Amino acid sequence: MHDDNLDTDPAIAISVITGFLGSGKTTLLNYLLQHPDIEETAVLVNEFGEIGLDHLLVAELDDEVLLLSSGCICCTVQGELVDSLKGLYMKRLAGQLPPFKRVIIETTGLADPIPIITCLMKDPLFKHAYRLESLVTTVDAVYGDGQLDQHPEAVRQAAVSDRMVITKTDLADGEGIAALERRLAELNPGARITAAVNGEVPPNALFDVALYDPKTKTLDVQRWLNEEAYVPAGSHGHGHDHGHDHGHGHDHDHGHDHDHPVDLNRHDDHIVSFCLYIDRPLPWYAFLDWFEDLANEKGERLLRIKGLVNIIGEDQPFAVHCVQATRHTPVKLPAWPDDDRRSRIVFITQDLGEAEVQVSLDAMLANLGPADAAPAQAAAGRPDPAAAPERWLNEGEVTRIFGALADHGDRPAANAIRLMLLTGTRWDDVRDARWEQVDLDRGIWLKPNPGSFHKQPRRIRLSEPAAVMLRELAGGGETGEWVFPATAGDGPAGDIEDLWNGVTAAAGVGNADLARLRPTLASHLLADQDPTIVRRLLGLEPAESPA
Repeated sequence: MHDDNLDTDPAIAISVITGFLGSGKTTLLNYLLQHPDIEETAVLVNEFGEIGLDHLLVAELDDEVLLLSSGCICCTVQGELVDSLKGLYMKRLAGQLPPFKRVIIETTGLADPIPIITCLMKDPLFKHAYRLESLVTTVDAVYGDGQLDQHPEAVRQAAVSDRMVITKTDLADGEGIAALERRLAELNPGARITAAVNGEVPPNALFDVALYDPKTKTLDVQRWLNEEAYVPAGSHGHGHDHGHDHGHGHDHDHGHDHDHPVDLNRHDDHIVSFCLYIDRPLPWYAFLDWFEDLANEKGERLLRIKGLVNIIGEDQPFAVHCVQATRHTPVKLPAWPDDDRRSRIVFITQDLGEAEVQVSLDAMLANLGPADAAPAQAAAGRPDPAAAPERWLNEGEVTRIFGALADHGDRPAANAIRLMLLTGTRWDDVRDARWEQVDLDRGIWLKPNPGSFHKQPRRIRLSEPAAVMLRELAGGGETGEWVFPATAGDGPAGDIEDLWNGVTAAAGVGNADLARLRPTLASHLLADQDPTIVRRLLGLEPAESPA
């Protein structure tokens, strides 16, 4: 399935390597850093000293960033993970770091991966600038079974992973490795399990498991969802009118099976996974309301949800993704992966049985009424926000536009676009800005507002980045009538629309006609950043090639 609209998707893939203490995360990371297929990657680690980088080190860019011979960037996590990722991204935009297409995060051995994934999905910037590609968990072949028994963190690490690596297989016997592999497969049927010695696993076996594959420029829904892993052998997912398959070969809900008491020393008995199917197309808002209510009510017990949903009136499916109570924005896909038009949703839960989720789903379906009434219900429902005539930019798109503008220096049209984004005003108001309207001492732009009742100008408070840029322009001596003058003749810059089309194309931002653009305020994206980075993104200093 090919999607031209996603071919230029510049979102940076994030892969998280987790695993219990001593399970071989660092050994795996060391091998990956030397692999030829791991180029254009940034690696976030807690301490450089934990991994041997002497043979890879080429240059020290600053105290926290090293450039490696493989072309990778190795950074230490400074403070909060979000702050580290934001700083890394802003340095990339400003040209202080080489371009990178993937970030690998190595967690501590006691880290629960759920908060890490949640943090990435909740932050507005990372929902668009980054995308979660894969979660890789290392499991010790010798001690892994005991760690799963004794430490719930180890169970959660394995339960939500996309890939699992059984390490130190040269130190364990074959029967023990096979038993551990069976246990992991029961705990997380959808994850691919690989055995390794000395961490020698090629990157292709660990990464590229996201919905969008940047290598092939395609969407691979079947690989991403992997629903077949959650359907018992011999079953085809067919069941009652709602399409759910009850023909399971075993009881998933170990935590509520009164005939087989839970072994308190096996934390994975609390983890279940299953796939629900829905035959009929669903009204968009009815499904979203149910999905959000489920996440809000049972979020602590929902480890991970992935699904493909058939929405009434749409020829294409929507991909949904949720971690606990954090729901990622649904993505409309260009086509179905096969002829099966049923909605299918994969759940990985903790102390939440399949029957309880099914009851919630059945209640939602019962409230919809007969299936043949669905088109009329959809027609009478709320409008699809995607059909709105105006366009909003998300924060990832805004940051990429700033990066593309850096190539145009202090060109008046480029500065006009920057001020548009930094003040949340319409592009034609910025184009017509005059110096007489700007009070740099008070940091205010008195923008004409002829539509107001009293015809009084609107007082726009200039953020520090906007004020810095305007002070620099005023200090240059070109303080004629227009803040952004035309290159020839008297009047404002006339090439803003042409430049906008060019920079949005370069930034991979589509369908962003200025006439339809909603005001977007982006000044906070530059807050608390290194002054040199801010000046480069404002076009006040030329971007330098990284060392």
